[in-house]
Amino acid sequence: MSASIRQFINIRFVTSSILGLLWFLTPVAIADFSPSDRKPASDYTRSGGSRGCPSLGNEIPLTLLAPKTYIGYTASTHPTFVGYLSSSQEIEFQIFEFVSNKNVRSLNDPIKQQTAPGIFQVSYPESYPKLTPGKKYVWEIAISCPGGDVVERSEFIVVQMPSTLKNKLSTTTNSLQKANTYAAADFWYEALAEALKSAKPEKLGQVGSNLVQEFAKYESPRLKDSEELVKKRIQHLQTIANQER
Repeated sequence: MSASIRQFINIRFVTSSILGLLWFLTPVAIADFSPSDRKPASDYTRSGGSRGCPSLGNEIPLTLLAPKTYIGYTASTHPTFVGYLSSSQEIEFQIFEFVSNKNVRSLNDPIKQQTAPGIFQVSYPESYPKLTPGKKYVWEIAISCPGGDVVERSEFIVVQMPSTLKNKLSTTTNSLQKANTYAAADFWYEALAEALKSAKPEKLGQVGSNLVQEFAKYESPRLKDSEELVKKRIQHLQTIANQER
Protein backbone atom coordinates (compact mmCIF):
# COMPACT_ATOMS: atom_id res chain seq x y z
CA MET A 1 0.00 0.00 0.00
CA SER A 2 1.42 3.38 -1.00
CA ALA A 3 2.09 6.16 1.51
CA SER A 4 -0.53 8.38 -0.14
CA ILE A 5 -3.24 5.73 0.20
CA ARG A 6 -2.31 5.10 3.84
CA GLN A 7 -2.47 8.83 4.50
CA PHE A 8 -5.90 9.01 2.83
CA ILE A 9 -7.20 6.13 4.95
CA ASN A 10 -5.83 7.68 8.13
CA ILE A 11 -7.47 11.01 7.33
CA ARG A 12 -10.80 9.28 6.64
CA PHE A 13 -10.53 7.34 9.91
CA VAL A 14 -9.74 10.45 11.97
CA THR A 15 -12.51 12.42 10.27
CA SER A 16 -15.11 9.71 10.82
CA SER A 17 -14.00 9.32 14.44
CA ILE A 18 -14.39 13.04 15.07
CA LEU A 19 -17.80 13.10 13.39
CA GLY A 20 -18.88 10.09 15.43
CA LEU A 21 -17.77 11.78 18.62
CA LEU A 22 -19.61 14.98 17.71
CA TRP A 23 -22.71 12.94 16.88
CA PHE A 24 -22.53 11.37 20.32
CA LEU A 25 -21.89 14.62 22.16
CA THR A 26 -24.35 16.86 20.36
CA PRO A 27 -27.50 15.64 22.15
CA VAL A 28 -25.82 16.23 25.52
CA ALA A 29 -25.02 19.82 24.63
CA ILE A 30 -28.44 20.52 23.12
CA ALA A 31 -30.57 19.09 25.95
CA ASP A 32 -33.07 21.82 26.81
CA PHE A 33 -36.60 22.17 28.14
CA SER A 34 -38.37 25.52 27.87
CA PRO A 35 -42.13 25.03 28.32
CA SER A 36 -44.04 27.59 26.25
CA ASP A 37 -47.43 26.99 27.86
CA ARG A 38 -47.34 26.71 31.64
CA LYS A 39 -50.84 26.25 32.99
CA PRO A 40 -50.82 26.56 36.81
CA ALA A 41 -51.42 23.38 38.74
CA SER A 42 -54.48 23.20 40.97
CA ASP A 43 -54.54 23.36 44.73
CA TYR A 44 -54.94 19.57 44.73
CA THR A 45 -51.26 19.13 43.95
CA ARG A 46 -49.95 22.39 45.39
CA SER A 47 -51.06 21.77 48.96
CA GLY A 48 -48.42 20.64 51.42
CA GLY A 49 -44.69 20.28 51.04
CA SER A 50 -42.20 17.48 50.53
CA ARG A 51 -41.64 15.55 53.72
CA GLY A 52 -39.23 12.75 54.29
CA CYS A 53 -39.54 9.80 56.61
CA PRO A 54 -37.94 10.49 60.01
CA SER A 55 -35.31 7.83 59.31
CA LEU A 56 -34.12 9.77 56.26
CA GLY A 57 -32.77 12.60 58.43
CA ASN A 58 -31.47 15.44 56.27
CA GLU A 59 -31.54 13.43 53.06
CA ILE A 60 -33.58 14.59 50.07
CA PRO A 61 -37.22 13.52 50.52
CA LEU A 62 -39.43 11.80 47.97
CA THR A 63 -39.23 14.02 44.88
CA LEU A 64 -41.21 13.69 41.65
CA LEU A 65 -39.15 14.57 38.58
CA ALA A 66 -41.98 16.30 36.79
CA PRO A 67 -43.57 19.76 36.85
CA LYS A 68 -45.45 20.26 40.09
CA THR A 69 -46.42 23.95 40.15
CA TYR A 70 -47.54 23.82 36.52
CA ILE A 71 -49.10 21.12 34.33
CA GLY A 72 -46.90 18.81 32.25
CA TYR A 73 -47.74 17.33 28.86
CA THR A 74 -47.57 13.83 27.42
CA ALA A 75 -48.77 12.25 24.20
CA SER A 76 -48.75 8.77 25.72
CA THR A 77 -51.93 7.02 26.81
CA HIS A 78 -49.78 4.85 29.11
CA PRO A 79 -47.04 7.23 30.33
CA THR A 80 -43.88 6.49 32.27
CA PHE A 81 -43.21 8.58 35.38
CA VAL A 82 -39.94 9.28 37.18
CA GLY A 83 -39.05 10.15 40.76
CA TYR A 84 -36.24 10.09 43.29
CA LEU A 85 -35.76 8.50 46.71
CA SER A 86 -32.70 8.65 48.95
CA SER A 87 -33.25 5.13 50.30
CA SER A 88 -34.91 1.87 49.31
CA GLN A 89 -38.67 2.11 49.71
CA GLU A 90 -41.86 0.40 48.65
CA ILE A 91 -43.87 2.95 46.72
CA GLU A 92 -47.57 2.99 45.88
CA PHE A 93 -48.47 4.47 42.51
CA GLN A 94 -51.88 5.73 41.41
CA ILE A 95 -53.39 7.88 38.65
CA PHE A 96 -56.45 10.04 39.17
CA GLU A 97 -58.65 11.80 36.65
CA PHE A 98 -60.01 15.27 37.35
CA VAL A 99 -63.83 15.27 37.23
CA SER A 100 -63.96 18.92 38.33
CA ASN A 101 -61.41 21.56 39.35
CA LYS A 102 -61.35 20.21 42.90
CA ASN A 103 -62.45 16.59 42.61
CA VAL A 104 -60.68 13.55 41.20
CA ARG A 105 -61.49 9.87 40.77
CA SER A 106 -59.00 7.02 40.93
CA LEU A 107 -58.31 5.06 37.74
CA ASN A 108 -56.50 2.19 39.42
CA ASP A 109 -55.85 0.53 42.74
CA PRO A 110 -52.45 1.41 44.23
CA ILE A 111 -49.64 -0.35 42.37
CA LYS A 112 -46.85 -1.36 44.70
CA GLN A 113 -43.24 -1.35 43.56
CA GLN A 114 -39.96 -1.79 45.42
CA THR A 115 -37.39 0.85 44.55
CA ALA A 116 -33.63 1.17 45.06
CA PRO A 117 -31.99 4.42 46.21
CA GLY A 118 -31.80 6.97 43.41
CA ILE A 119 -33.93 7.45 40.31
CA PHE A 120 -36.99 5.22 39.90
CA GLN A 121 -39.47 4.78 37.06
CA VAL A 122 -43.06 3.59 37.21
CA SER A 123 -45.45 3.16 34.30
CA TYR A 124 -49.20 3.15 33.88
CA PRO A 125 -49.67 -0.50 32.79
CA GLU A 126 -50.51 -1.24 29.15
CA SER A 127 -53.22 -3.61 30.39
CA TYR A 128 -55.12 -0.68 31.91
CA PRO A 129 -57.61 1.46 29.93
CA LYS A 130 -55.97 4.18 27.81
CA LEU A 131 -55.83 7.71 29.16
CA THR A 132 -57.90 10.16 27.11
CA PRO A 133 -56.34 13.01 25.11
CA GLY A 134 -57.61 16.37 26.29
CA LYS A 135 -58.20 15.25 29.87
CA LYS A 136 -56.24 16.31 32.93
CA TYR A 137 -54.83 13.75 35.34
CA VAL A 138 -52.66 13.56 38.42
CA TRP A 139 -50.14 10.86 39.25
CA GLU A 140 -49.37 10.09 42.87
CA ILE A 141 -46.56 8.35 44.70
CA ALA A 142 -46.97 7.40 48.36
CA ILE A 143 -44.52 5.86 50.81
CA SER A 144 -45.27 4.64 54.31
CA CYS A 145 -43.46 6.11 57.30
CA PRO A 146 -43.83 5.51 61.05
CA GLY A 147 -45.61 8.85 61.43
CA GLY A 148 -47.93 8.31 58.45
CA ASP A 149 -47.84 8.22 54.67
CA VAL A 150 -45.84 10.70 52.60
CA VAL A 151 -47.64 11.59 49.37
CA GLU A 152 -46.44 13.57 46.36
CA ARG A 153 -48.54 14.45 43.30
CA SER A 154 -48.06 16.00 39.90
CA GLU A 155 -50.63 17.02 37.27
CA PHE A 156 -50.46 16.31 33.55
CA ILE A 157 -52.57 16.52 30.41
CA VAL A 158 -52.63 13.98 27.59
CA VAL A 159 -52.51 15.71 24.20
CA GLN A 160 -52.41 14.58 20.60
CA MET A 161 -48.90 14.52 19.13
CA PRO A 162 -48.55 16.95 16.19
CA SER A 163 -47.95 15.28 12.83
CA THR A 164 -44.81 17.39 12.35
CA LEU A 165 -43.36 15.94 15.53
CA LYS A 166 -44.32 12.40 14.49
CA ASN A 167 -42.53 12.87 11.17
CA LYS A 168 -39.43 14.22 12.88
CA LEU A 169 -39.31 11.32 15.33
CA SER A 170 -39.81 8.76 12.57
CA THR A 171 -36.41 9.69 11.14
CA THR A 172 -34.67 9.67 14.54
CA THR A 173 -33.32 6.45 16.04
CA ASN A 174 -30.98 7.85 18.70
CA SER A 175 -32.74 8.02 22.10
CA LEU A 176 -30.79 11.11 23.17
CA GLN A 177 -31.81 12.96 20.03
CA LYS A 178 -35.39 11.84 20.61
CA ALA A 179 -35.18 13.22 24.16
CA ASN A 180 -34.15 16.60 22.79
CA THR A 181 -36.88 16.53 20.16
CA TYR A 182 -39.57 15.79 22.75
CA ALA A 183 -38.18 18.44 25.11
CA ALA A 184 -38.25 21.09 22.39
CA ALA A 185 -41.93 20.25 21.81
CA ASP A 186 -42.85 20.53 25.54
CA PHE A 187 -43.45 16.78 25.98
CA TRP A 188 -41.71 16.47 29.34
CA TYR A 189 -42.62 12.89 30.16
CA GLU A 190 -41.43 11.48 26.83
CA ALA A 191 -38.26 13.59 26.93
CA LEU A 192 -37.12 12.28 30.33
CA ALA A 193 -38.15 8.67 29.58
CA GLU A 194 -36.06 8.71 26.38
CA ALA A 195 -33.08 10.26 28.18
CA LEU A 196 -33.13 7.52 30.83
CA LYS A 197 -32.82 4.82 28.17
CA SER A 198 -29.15 5.79 27.85
CA ALA A 199 -28.52 6.23 31.58
CA LYS A 200 -27.24 3.72 34.12
CA PRO A 201 -29.81 2.11 36.45
CA GLU A 202 -31.05 4.52 39.15
CA LYS A 203 -29.23 7.38 37.40
CA LEU A 204 -30.29 10.27 35.16
CA GLY A 205 -27.39 10.34 32.73
CA GLN A 206 -26.04 13.62 31.37
CA VAL A 207 -29.05 14.47 29.19
CA GLY A 208 -31.50 13.55 31.94
CA SER A 209 -29.54 15.68 34.39
CA ASN A 210 -29.62 18.64 32.00
CA LEU A 211 -33.37 18.23 31.48
CA VAL A 212 -34.10 18.18 35.23
CA GLN A 213 -32.01 21.29 35.78
CA GLU A 214 -33.85 23.02 32.94
CA PHE A 215 -37.37 22.16 34.07
CA ALA A 216 -36.58 23.13 37.68
CA LYS A 217 -36.10 26.73 36.49
CA TYR A 218 -39.81 26.96 35.72
CA GLU A 219 -41.13 25.79 39.08
CA SER A 220 -42.62 28.90 40.68
CA PRO A 221 -45.00 29.52 43.61
CA ARG A 222 -48.49 30.89 43.11
CA LEU A 223 -49.01 31.86 46.73
CA LYS A 224 -46.44 33.61 48.92
CA ASP A 225 -46.95 31.13 51.76
CA SER A 226 -45.70 28.34 49.48
CA GLU A 227 -42.63 30.20 48.21
CA GLU A 228 -40.19 28.59 50.64
CA LEU A 229 -41.54 25.11 49.84
CA VAL A 230 -41.05 25.66 46.12
CA LYS A 231 -37.55 27.06 46.65
CA LYS A 232 -36.64 23.98 48.67
CA ARG A 233 -38.07 21.71 45.95
CA ILE A 234 -35.98 23.51 43.32
CA GLN A 235 -32.88 23.02 45.48
CA HIS A 236 -33.67 19.31 45.77
CA LEU A 237 -34.15 19.01 42.01
CA GLN A 238 -30.83 20.72 41.31
CA THR A 239 -29.05 18.51 43.83
CA ILE A 240 -30.60 15.37 42.31
CA ALA A 241 -29.63 16.49 38.81
CA ASN A 242 -26.02 17.01 39.87
CA GLN A 243 -25.48 13.88 41.97
CA GLU A 244 -27.46 11.35 39.89
CA ARG A 245 -25.79 11.81 36.48
